[in-house]
Amino acid sequence: MKTRLIFIMVILFSGWQLKAQITAPQPVAGHSVTMNYITRTLVYPEADLEQGNSGKVVIGMHIDPQGVVSNYTVKSSFSEAASPIALHLVKTILWKPALNIGIPIDYDFEYEVDFNARSYKRYWKRHQRPQIPLTLEADTSYKVYEYKQLEEVAKPYFADGSNMGKFIATHLKFPAEAKEREIQGTVRMSFVVETDGSVSNIVIVNSVGGGCDIEAIRLLEETVWIPAEKNGKYVRSSNMQDITFSIGAHNFQDGNSY
Repeated sequence: MKTRLIFIMVILFSGWQLKAQITAPQPVAGHSVTMNYITRTLVYPEADLEQGNSGKVVIGMHIDPQGVVSNYTVKSSFSEAASPIALHLVKTILWKPALNIGIPIDYDFEYEVDFNARSYKRYWKRHQRPQIPLTLEADTSYKVYEYKQLEEVAKPYFADGSNMGKFIATHLKFPAEAKEREIQGTVRMSFVVETDGSVSNIVIVNSVGGGCDIEAIRLLEETVWIPAEKNGKYVRSSNMQDITFSIGAHNFQDGNSY
């Protein structure tokens, strides 16, 4: 009896160890940046918002070792009207596959999209949803196109007729840590422009540190774009953006204006 108990405990411990070595799939942009994207782009069902209904929509999916997602399913939802909204948002998220001892594996995964009526109202009291002059139908395949595959590339849109360089120069806040440590350089980011002109899946390709990466992401998150075009429709497209943090000839203590 004692030997059998020990055997069962060994089996259970081995199973726990195996499970502990598995890392679940992660959004390529990380959880925080992905949550920011959902906050900026989520459109609350009107009736639920008026009634103050809040809750979660759980989306199930299968993610293969290459990060390719299939079998999207609404597992549960607090509202029928919220289900397609959550499903659409989750379909735009790019994923890193699950890992077992560092090796990519197949994985059945669930992702929750939170709908909080109070937080939503509070957010849009402080922000203004951008109005982008879109004239074409949106492609619904969720395919992300590369530069060479496009008929028209995505372009940043500024209602005041500005451009990306001016926007960065006007709104960039040089991080305090970077000033103190005299850190400078160019942050390079890859990202996707969605068919509605929003920016998603931001990934740091070249890091500078000292808070510059965070500031670069913040700036890119504030932009909206005219989506790329292919076959007469707006399509999702992959893009790159550089933001340079330059101290100049003198350091911060010398009174340099950043």
